[in-house]
Formats: sequence, C-alpha cells, structure tokens
Amino acid sequence: MSRKVSIQTLADQLGLSKYAVSRALSGKTGVSEATRARVLELARALGYRQSTPGASNSPAAANHVDDPSDPPFVLICMNQLNRGEPHYWQRVLSGMISACNERSWHHAIVSPSLGVTDENTSPEKAIAPHLDWERCAGIIVMGAFPHTVLQRLSQTGRPIILVDHQEPLLNCDTISHDNLEAGITVARYLMSMNCRRIGLITDDGRAASFAQRKIGIELALNHFHVDTSHTTSFREWNIPYENGEWINQLATTIQNMPDDERPDAWIGVNDDIALQWMHKLQEMGISTPKDCLVIGIDNVHSAVTSSPPLTTVNLCKEELGQRAVEALQRRIERPGTPKETVMLSTTLIPRESA
Repeated sequence: MSRKVSIQTLADQLGLSKYAVSRALSGKTGVSEATRARVLELARALGYRQSTPGASNSPAAANHVDDPSDPPFVLICMNQLNRGEPHYWQRVLSGMISACNERSWHHAIVSPSLGVTDENTSPEKAIAPHLDWERCAGIIVMGAFPHTVLQRLSQTGRPIILVDHQEPLLNCDTISHDNLEAGITVARYLMSMNCRRIGLITDDGRAASFAQRKIGIELALNHFHVDTSHTTSFREWNIPYENGEWINQLATTIQNMPDDERPDAWIGVNDDIALQWMHKLQEMGISTPKDCLVIGIDNVHSAVTSSPPLTTVNLCKEELGQRAVEALQRRIERPGTPKETVMLSTTLIPRESA
C-alpha cells in the first residue's frame, strides 16, 4: 500500500494542498498543529512512508518534497510607486515580513509589469525568471495591478492574496481596511462639528481605497445628517497626486472663490494630501482650525508631529500585512474553501486640526 500512497493522495483526501501536506509530514513550520495532526493521522492510517536519506531512487522518495536547506518563500508583488512610499506600504510590508519570519518562510519582492512577452513564455518566467518557483508557497499582491498582470499571476497555480485591492474576476482572498467606513467616519465627524461646506481632495482612479473612501463620504453626507436644521454642501477636487503642481493650482482656485463658497472643512483622501494642503492654507493666511478644519485618513507618523497635529483615521498597517500572511496560510491549508474578504476596522484619532 505504501507504494501507492503519495502526498497527492493525502492532499486529495484531506482537502489540502500538496505544499501543506509536505510541510506537515516533514515537521516544518507553515502549517498549524491541528493540520499537522490530521495529516499524520491519515498518513499512518494509509501506511504512507516517507523517504530516508540516501533512498533517492525509491518510489517513496518522489513523495518527499522540500529540502530543509531550501525553505519556502512568499512572492510579494509591489508596484514601483508603492515601493518608495514609507508611510503606508512600507509599514504593511514590515508586517508581512514579520509574519513570514514567524513561520520560517522566506520572501521575495518583485514589481511585475510583464511588458511584451512571447505567448509561449510560462507565467513564472514572465513574472520572475530568476526565482525557484518550486519553493513558492503563494503570492501576496500589494495594492493595484492591471488585470492582465493578475491573470498572469493566477496562471502560476499558486494561491493569491490581494491586499487593499479587489478583483472580482479572480477567485482570490482579499485583505483590506474598511475604507468605506473610514470615509463615513470623517464625514460624520465633520458634520457633528456643524461644518456647512466640506471639500474633498482626492485622485480618482489612483487607488481603489481612494474611491471607497469617497463613496463613504458621499454616503454619510446623503444619508446620515446629524442636524437636519441645515444642509451640508460637498465639493470634490480631483488632483494629479504624483504631480506637486496641484497644490498651487488648487490654491489659486480657492483664492478666487467667494468666502461664502470656500469650504470650512477639508478632507484629504489620505494624510499626505491633507498635510500638504493644510500647510499651503497656512501660507495663504488661512489658519487651521480657526478658519477651517482639516482631516485626513491613514494616521501616518507625520500626522501627530505636524503643526497643528492632524485629525485622522487610523489604519492598522502592520496588522494588514500580518493578516495577509495568515490568509495565505489558511488558503494553503484549506484550498477548497470559499474565498474570503476580510476588512479591518478603522478608528478616528481626533487632534487639533479638527
């Protein structure tokens, strides 16, 4: 019987991946103790035998995957824009690396763009030809990537976890912050402060999280009026975030507006935008919070050290990265379960700017 029992046999009967079964049999990290116990129990019941050193030609040797000297790795896909961003994405990445280290998993970071590749080129070679894909336990995608890149990643057959991005056409687990909740929170807070004219500064299309925050703001303004004795007007300014010229252009627009049309509260779709705009308002002689309120979303380190300190919504960045690795481990151990969308809740951090 032992000749007929393979790792694939165990995986099929347990509803696990070959990777999870191999890790459990070899006593390595990367699977839970409960999963390890299930694998070992079935292996004993079916008479599965692992290979022994020097028995490389035996049939059982073909079942033994993973050399202890070659630990598995997680492929982390991170686009070039986010790789240089220290306040949000680098902290999410830090949480991922910490969670990988806890499991004795290595990690490799790539920025796949694909470009023009031969249709006969394997997805693995198109994405990262320098890596040993046999050791790849799964893929974590940080932020937005074109659908063509995500499709290519899915063709590798590895489990994929999307972080702060959703792709309905792929059967992937998603881990993100509740950006809709963050938008609702900032809008309702400003409404509770009796703000009559709220302005949003955002960059449509740059990130799914930006779009979700905007929807939350609009939802709050349309459906959750705190005081029905007055209405709150709302106006959006769509700016090219990566181009610093937006600050001066918006400043000119505001200076030319009548006082009764100028927002008395500003929302930056993220803290960086909010901080830049608050400092520009001060240069224009518009004081915060005396003349207008300013609020952001993210709770980056510089929000608390700014003058005045920025009111914001806290996003658990390191925790987001850790939960992504947890989701990958779950998907490895339970490949047939329905996909999950996990959203981490957000928290308002009131400070002097609002």
